[in-house]
Order: sequence, then structure tokens, then C-alpha cells
Amino acid sequence: MSMSMSIPADAFPAPAPVDPAHSKPPDGPELFRHWLVCEGSKAWDPLDTTPNGGYEKVWHAWLRSLDKTSLPSASALHAQSKPWHEATAVDVQRFLQPRQGQRSGHLPGRQVSEVTRRRYWRLLERIYEHAREQGWIKTNPAQGLAEHERPASEDGQGHCLSTQLWQSLPRHMPQELGFQAARDRAILLLLYELALAPEEVRGLCWADVLTAQQSIWRPGYAAAPALLHIQGARAAQQRSLQLPAGAAAALRDWSQASSGQRGPSVLAPEATVFYSREGQALSVRVLFHVASQLIQRAHAAQGPVDQKTPLHRVGPQVLRNTTLVQWLREGKPPSEVVELAGLESARALRHLQHYL
Repeated sequence: MSMSMSIPADAFPAPAPVDPAHSKPPDGPELFRHWLVCEGSKAWDPLDTTPNGGYEKVWHAWLRSLDKTSLPSASALHAQSKPWHEATAVDVQRFLQPRQGQRSGHLPGRQVSEVTRRRYWRLLERIYEHAREQGWIKTNPAQGLAEHERPASEDGQGHCLSTQLWQSLPRHMPQELGFQAARDRAILLLLYELALAPEEVRGLCWADVLTAQQSIWRPGYAAAPALLHIQGARAAQQRSLQLPAGAAAALRDWSQASSGQRGPSVLAPEATVFYSREGQALSVRVLFHVASQLIQRAHAAQGPVDQKTPLHRVGPQVLRNTTLVQWLREGKPPSEVVELAGLESARALRHLQHYL
């Protein structure tokens, strides 16, 4: 569950103004929608507010935990259901408590890690704080947990793949030329060879794909694209990167598959390079899925001894981190790595120092 995406302003109707003195709490789903719009409009510290995304599933799991009628009759006999606005810190603690066999609410089939529990708690804390600011509740139950009762926060260190696993990844990238395989290969090579940030991959437009003469590259040119112009919110992110041969060929293959599937309009300069099968903007969840599937395939193909090394992270950020570390290990000066990665200074690499 990524923490760095906002939704378009017109994705949901603007929430109605709230008069705390004359308002009553909305129902659970309505509260989530109201929070979603407000959170998505923030210019700072946003969460991933993709509609129907992982956060909504976690919130509904929380609401179900308060609904005792969903329990077996024997368990529900002396239990009492309560609306979201009557939840207490005890309810939050019970919801976050590790349970044997518990699976992730946003990624079915995966067990809930301590990091995931921390993110669940953070989600409840934000939504309830939003409700408190609207005057619907007086206290935030998620903030009622003592520090030692809250799931442990992340250690602040970046995670990387082992060198052997990282070097094996290209062998496990999709090789087909169909729609999804061509798209995923292009995405993965941009992460692997250029260490693009996840939001840079998602925000890339065809106008940013250039020829060696720095004009907009067009599908059908004899030569593959040569440069990427990366734009971002920070000055350091504004940079031009030379495309390695593999990534350049993958982008050309993807342009052909994309236009063949949906027509030439998807290659307009202002169109985003990558999108979902349904033609929607590439979400954080889809990008995570593309990266995690590759890493897990490569990990499963390793020998029994190497497979015992746990995978701490499997998303696009771990690919970026690992490429940055590999560049440093190869002898690239930190100043060059900082420039290639679009970072402000070498201080932004400190969280990876334990790998060097």
C-alpha cells in the first residue's frame, strides 16, 4: 500500500461543507468516501487514495470487526455491535492483534506483517482524525493506544535485493509481445536499468520519450527512443536520462502493442505511457503487482539455500533501491548517482548505507 498518490479532483464529487454543531456521524462507507476526497486533494503527505484500492478493503474489514452479527452465533451471543463512531482504543487494539492464520485485507493470500499492521493503524488514525476534525467524534480511538501497544514502525532503512537475485531478474521478465507482457517488460526495465521512482513511471507521458536530437520520438521511427525527460515536483527530478538499449527496445515494443490494442490516440504526446487493461491510469497497486510478481518468480527459481533468505520488500521501490546500490558498488560517484536518481543530495542515500 503505497503512500504517495492523489486522485484527480473530479474523481468524486466535492464533500459537502460540515457544520459540526448540527452534523451527525455518517455511516462507515460514507465517512470513507468523505475522507477519500479530502485526502486526495491534499498537496502534502498524501496517501494512495485510488478508488476501490487497498485502503477501502482495510476500512471495510475494520467495520466488519465492529459488526458482531457477522460472528458465529455462539460468539455473538454476548457481543454487541457498534457503529464506527463508538469504537474505542480496545476495539482498535483487538483489530490489530495478530491472529493465527490471519491474511492481509488488501492482498488476499498474504499473511499480515508487523509493517502492514502499522499501516492499518495509521489508516485508522487518519480516518478517525478526519472525523474528529469534522466534529463527528470527540476523540480518536486509534490515538488511544499507548506507544508500546501500537504496531512497530518501520526501521527507516531501505531494503535491497541480494546481488544474485538482482542479477537474475532480467531472465524472469516477460518476453512476449502481447499487451500486458510488453507493458510490464517496459515498466520493469525502466525500474531496473534507470532506477526511476514509482511515481515517475506512472507519470511518464509520450512527450517525455525523445530521440537522440531531443525531439519527441514517434512510433514508426527506424531508431528506438534514445532519451527520457523526467519531470517531477522537485527541481532535482527535472532531468534527461539516456535510455539503455533494453529499455529503449521495450518502449518501442510497448508502443506497438499499445496502439495495436487501443488505437493511435494512446500514443498522443500528452497521453501517459502506461495504463491498465481497462485504459485507466496505472495505479500504485498495479505497479506493485508488476514488480512483486517478477521478484517472487526470480526468488522461487533460486536454489533451496538462497530461497531461505526472506524477501523483506517486493515492490517497485526495492528495485530502485537495489539499482542505486549496484551503481555505488560499481564505483559510480555518489554525486552522479544522486543526479541520475533525481535526488536532492547524497543525504538521500543514507538509508542504503548499510548495504555498502
